Amino acid sequence: MADYQIFSDGACDIGKEREKEFDISLIPFYVSLDHEHYFKEIEEISLDVYYQTILEKKSYPKTSLPSVQDFIDAFRPVLQEGKDIICTTITPSLSSSLQSATTAKSMLAEEFPNAKIYVVNCWHITGSQSLMLMEMARMKKNGKTIDQVLEYVEKAKIDARIHFMVGDLSYLEVGGRIGKLATLSGSILKIKPLIILKGGEISIGGAVRSRKKGLAKLAEISKEHFRSTGENPKDYIAIVGATNIMEEIPEFEGLLKFALPTLEFIPSFQIGATVASHTGPGTIGFCFAKRYEAYNLS
Repeated sequence: MADYQIFSDGACDIGKEREKEFDISLIPFYVSLDHEHYFKEIEEISLDVYYQTILEKKSYPKTSLPSVQDFIDAFRPVLQEGKDIICTTITPSLSSSLQSATTAKSMLAEEFPNAKIYVVNCWHITGSQSLMLMEMARMKKNGKTIDQVLEYVEKAKIDARIHFMVGDLSYLEVGGRIGKLATLSGSILKIKPLIILKGGEISIGGAVRSRKKGLAKLAEISKEHFRSTGENPKDYIAIVGATNIMEEIPEFEGLLKFALPTLEFIPSFQIGATVASHTGPGTIGFCFAKRYEAYNLS
């Protein structure tokens, strides 16, 4: 079996420790606080500086996707070692990262005609994307082939979800990512929208007027998801993430664990600058993805 390397764009928010632990190679996004100078997320600008700046200046940052050359520079050394590659990118409804990675793949395929280079639209972002990546890495560690890993991602992206709450919709509106949420714009931007990411698209899950009610409603929505689909929470892993409001995580986790007592949670994470540039401060979410053992993989 040929060796292979797992890649992802940086919007997965897997974090440096897990990136190293699971041997995931990241190609970061760029973020700009002044709409002029762009820095690689995490590598060139810390989350502390990022959140402090947008909160103090009440600014709307901009992001830029990894370039084709960024992907080529990351992929080529691995291919030169004789390894294959599988790379997940976030849903195209939120970024064109997939296009950059696919173009890089096409260019490198001529140079390395015998290599497998899989670029996968994982339909997700941030925590749900990172959960799938961790399962992919676990599969690799357990001797699964790159084709089995690809099969897993194509199945898992259908079942994975993010249920989250934003402080308001202005960041999604300014960033042009509001899409189906347009019905909640304008005069009611001050409410707390509850949003669901599934199938690569975002949709409204409800709206509340207080954060406390929002957390409770998200737990209720999550419990109802498993009830209505008939899915077994034991087949899933889950994680909670937040932007600048990490102090809200324990209460939210408590509500979720009470609603779904058999679901396994891994330690929480901080949502990165790429995602927060579109959702804004005050965002908190619940992400879950199915374990690979729960699928009948070839």
